[in-house]
Amino acid sequence: MRKDNLKNLCRSLAFLALVGWMASGSTPSQATEYVWATGKVVDANGRAVPNAFVAVYDDSNKVVDYTRTDRNGEYALAVPKPALHLEHNHGKGFVADVFTGVIRLSSDAVGFVTNPIRSGIHAVASAEAATDPNPLTKGGISAGAVVADQALIMLTPRKSRPTPPTAARKQPGALLMKIVAPNSNDLVEVGHVYWMQDEHLRLGGKQEHTLAAWLDPVQLTSVNSDQPSKFKTEYLRFTRARLEPSIAEPGQTVHVTATLLTPPSPEVYAVVVARNNHTGQRWELLPTGDGRYEGDFVVDKKFAHDDQLISILAYAAKEQKPGRRDNAEKAIEGAGLWDPKKPYIYDPLLVVSRNRADLTLTVVAPEKRRR
Repeated sequence: MRKDNLKNLCRSLAFLALVGWMASGSTPSQATEYVWATGKVVDANGRAVPNAFVAVYDDSNKVVDYTRTDRNGEYALAVPKPALHLEHNHGKGFVADVFTGVIRLSSDAVGFVTNPIRSGIHAVASAEAATDPNPLTKGGISAGAVVADQALIMLTPRKSRPTPPTAARKQPGALLMKIVAPNSNDLVEVGHVYWMQDEHLRLGGKQEHTLAAWLDPVQLTSVNSDQPSKFKTEYLRFTRARLEPSIAEPGQTVHVTATLLTPPSPEVYAVVVARNNHTGQRWELLPTGDGRYEGDFVVDKKFAHDDQLISILAYAAKEQKPGRRDNAEKAIEGAGLWDPKKPYIYDPLLVVSRNRADLTLTVVAPEKRRR
């Protein structure tokens, strides 16, 4: 049998085995142990970097999955939930409620699940591994972490085993990654999820679901550049926020504006809420275009005089049913994300905005009362 025919046969067998595995009764519990994570690698000029290696590590510095970017610089990985530190339980059904199903992977499902370097999901047939010239797959991906780790370190011998600060690696949605491309400065750093949602995929006559995540884009610089390669983390951050006026009397209406930088992919459905941290009152800000959200509130008797903090954050909305979600806001409250006395730690299972905009409103007594 010719080599290419053998490879095609093994690839088909691997796909059929995976379809059967996913269609079995044990699929949901096993499939939900992984997150389908996607991202993009570009150069300093924003051009796609194809054929770059992307590896992800667990907290023991073992490679749990790796792949190459396609011609568009994009990649997909199967990442165990613990590696992303997504073990928090915010209530039964909370994640499925908040992150709606968008069938994103189904059109390319065959190519994705039969990729011979899906080490986190399935083992490659030994016959295919024996004939594959790729040094990262040769020898069998079922061997997993050690084979991949040694190969990646061999490609970049000047780099030691990655050891970023533990605190940065433990944050929700954080993932230690290594990205390698010819003639580029290597990147060994903690990447972050900027969006998550529930996704549905039909395999073996059944519709399965799993969490899907989008990772910050990677910008690789040339080996001749003094600038290091880095993650670009501007998506879903409040870049502007304003109260008009910021000094108000009881009975006066205050206009709130905030700008949230949205990513090109996927389409983000967000609820933006402003909160008075003294009274607990909340007001929804509605989208007006170009990532801008606006709303009004009236300074009533509940407002204390002098300074008080008005905080703004965003969380995910249902695609088919936009608007505020009581269970999400209760979970955010319980996690202390509104509390200005606590550090704001972005959790992709709870909030969309990666920062919180804090504005100071000064309430003064009416003029006649001051005389």
